[in-house]
Amino acid sequence: MQNTVKKIKIIRDKLSRIGIGEKNLDDATILASYGINQKGNLCSVAKIQ
Repeated sequence: MQNTVKKIKIIRDKLSRIGIGEKNLDDATILASYGINQKGNLCSVAKIQ
């Protein structure tokens, strides 16, 4: 499992590559909204209602 700081850096990099403006998002919001799957791809996190 990747540590949190490294995971946030990877997610921010992938978001900027696809053109999603992540500059306004804080780290907690990024971790709550996005994740990295086992193959290293960016994916959205399922939200429980």
